[in-house]
Amino acid sequence: MYSLRIRAGDLLRQLNARKNYSSRGVAACLRQEGYLHGGRPHVAHLTTSSPTRWINDNEDPPKKMHLFSSAPVSDAEDICHIAFGFMASKALFAALDINLFYKIPADYPISLDQLATRLPDIDKQKLTTLVTALCSVGLIARSSTGLLSNPPAVEAFLSKRKPSHDFGDYLRLQIDKQMYPFMGHLNDNMVGNTGKQAYADYTEWMADEEEARLYTESQHSGSIGPAKTLAKVQGDCLKDFSRMLDVGGGSGGFAITLAQSFPNLSVDVLDFPNVCQIGEEYLAKENTDVRSRVGFRPGDALKSDFPADQCGVLMSYLSSSVGGELLQPLYSKAFNATRSGGAIFVHDFMVDDSRDGPPLTALWALQHMVFTPGARSLTPCFIEAALAGAGYERVSTVEMIPGMTRLTVGFKP
Repeated sequence: MYSLRIRAGDLLRQLNARKNYSSRGVAACLRQEGYLHGGRPHVAHLTTSSPTRWINDNEDPPKKMHLFSSAPVSDAEDICHIAFGFMASKALFAALDINLFYKIPADYPISLDQLATRLPDIDKQKLTTLVTALCSVGLIARSSTGLLSNPPAVEAFLSKRKPSHDFGDYLRLQIDKQMYPFMGHLNDNMVGNTGKQAYADYTEWMADEEEARLYTESQHSGSIGPAKTLAKVQGDCLKDFSRMLDVGGGSGGFAITLAQSFPNLSVDVLDFPNVCQIGEEYLAKENTDVRSRVGFRPGDALKSDFPADQCGVLMSYLSSSVGGELLQPLYSKAFNATRSGGAIFVHDFMVDDSRDGPPLTALWALQHMVFTPGARSLTPCFIEAALAGAGYERVSTVEMIPGMTRLTVGFKP
């Protein structure tokens, strides 16, 4: 017996194409799209909300689904799923705040009553309502007997049982505690009223020691994965580098990871003074060799001089944090600090050149606009043109975090 969720719009398009609206036609569409193998599902829930819920106790979902799609909405329910999306976000953040996913064992399911005993400070009825919401959006799996378990992705990234995959703190601290409140100013920002915002830009924001620490510590866990990906996809280039400058490198997540990956590489991180102080704390936990090859330079990416003779310059998440008109001068400064044959690596949120997605990237650019004067939703074409204008050649872009970030690389002749 199966219970399955599929986007109503996707199914409707298939049915319209076939002009067959019978139960047999529905089953044929589901089978073609990979949702059904063999017989027909017991229940087909048509929804635009959660990832696919394929509930057959020992079988994983055959196809991934997403909350957002760039396809036009088809009805009022589709609109409501978007409008109520913030409620799902807060449900996730609340679960992370009480460490709920850790309380669900990795190797066996538990009942709601058992979960309640593991969270004695949480009111049972409130917990029931929260768990119901989490099940409804696919963050908890409920078996046919009512037992609860973490889906594989939740177990891997949100349970905190694997410190190397601790994505939860990034979401709980930076997204919930910082980015979420910023979005409350979007309506005012759209009409030019920025007077209610606590910070005018990143410089003011990172001058607040408490905010700088919260941002930097949460961002650290979100930087390690992309840093490992960079080391992998650009390994042939980076293995020959001896010096590199990480502009806006924050806690040193990229710098430390690259130093660990390439024993001949030294990396300097240039960032705001409060941020560098926190980065030094992370660096102090590393071995002597890594500590000797990673350093921090307090400053401002837009105002400080870049040290010369670099083999490469890295800018991760920096381009989306400054005004678009400032990017080519920033890239020119990197170009002048780089030796011939060196490279620049621009890693950031970039929407498609067609500007119709990906949704997560487009939404990130929207929230960044609230507290970044002159910010724009970046495209690969725009970044590549700015790098070429600064003098770089052989400029190209590849995907880094699927559906979210890209990496643009250019070389100095």
